[in-house]
Amino acid sequence: MAGPAGFYQDESYGDIRLAATFRRGFRQAMVIMNRALASNELSPLQYHLLLEAGAAGEDGLVQGELAELLQTPEARVSLLVHEMVERGFLETTRGAPDRRTVRVGITSRGCAVVHDALLAQRTALAEMAREFDLPIAADMLRRALNLYLGFDLSGGGIVIEDQAATNQSR
Repeated sequence: MAGPAGFYQDESYGDIRLAATFRRGFRQAMVIMNRALASNELSPLQYHLLLEAGAAGEDGLVQGELAELLQTPEARVSLLVHEMVERGFLETTRGAPDRRTVRVGITSRGCAVVHDALLAQRTALAEMAREFDLPIAADMLRRALNLYLGFDLSGGGIVIEDQAATNQSR
């Protein structure tokens, strides 16, 4: 079906429009969050590394586990860990008996930086959210959860739709 300009549009238009709006908002939020991180002299990957190290608690975690969690090559994680240790945000220890195993944990200074970065992001996102019409934003999120994850929240509970069956019926 073609519109006045002759471009194609079919029954998937509503889903495509919702996905575009959601993706645009998500991208805008990521840009805002990354700017807030930069104001704390952190890259998104450095911040994520600090979050994961902090989330590991007193036990810390092995550098290889960090690479998996960050979905980043271990050599890159090794460099990031070294940078964060030099800045006083992380500590490392060598494992016994295998000294090649490096455990990574957050320091109190690193925890404070993460906290400051989190607050900076929250402030920046709250500024963005002031422009939202809350009922419309809530409805968009509900519909996006349904579109992307098959979650139907309309009845007050959570119903997970069978997306494979839905896709086959199209």
